[in-house]
Amino acid sequence: MPGAATVGALVALTLLLPVRVLLQRRWTGASGIVVGPGSAARRPGSGRTAVALLAVGSLLVGLGPLLHWTGVGWAWEPADATLVHGVGIVLVVGGTAWTFWAQVVMRDAWRVGQRDDERLRLVTDGPFAHVRHPVYSGMVAIGVGLLLVDPTVAGAIGAPLLAAGAIVQALRVEEPHLRDVHGAAYWAWARDTGRFLPRVR
Repeated sequence: MPGAATVGALVALTLLLPVRVLLQRRWTGASGIVVGPGSAARRPGSGRTAVALLAVGSLLVGLGPLLHWTGVGWAWEPADATLVHGVGIVLVVGGTAWTFWAQVVMRDAWRVGQRDDERLRLVTDGPFAHVRHPVYSGMVAIGVGLLLVDPTVAGAIGAPLLAAGAIVQALRVEEPHLRDVHGAAYWAWARDTGRFLPRVR
């Protein structure tokens, strides 16, 4: 189902980046995208590693069905195609909705990237009342969902890279920053929430 996967990838990409950036500009006057000096992604180590993994993983997951559709990429049909494709569609739709909800709830605190000197409010409502990193769990759900909708070699490589990037970004970049900035408030919130899934610490 390369056509369905391509449409799902394009809808997710459009909603979660350009649409969200437009909303951010309307609400704050800024894009919310952190680049340049002071960005954690510019610093050698975990920040740069996370960005590379997220970027390459997302690219491969998105390109998989597009390459399959044009006859270039390697793909295969799962044994129980109806079930696998159905689960994939649920993950793509649910992951996109979940991620966009989390992004909107963040409002002015939403960022693509991170500045070490920035002191943003701690978001604990909406999906953040249950999960500390709902944006990343949603992104991984989308990646796995696209792989199930249209199993390709590119997607099979990209989905684990995307998940690894989300883990590195959450554990090695964002959580240390949140602990430094919010201290006891962060720990109180962390005790009541899962990291990527509700009740899973």
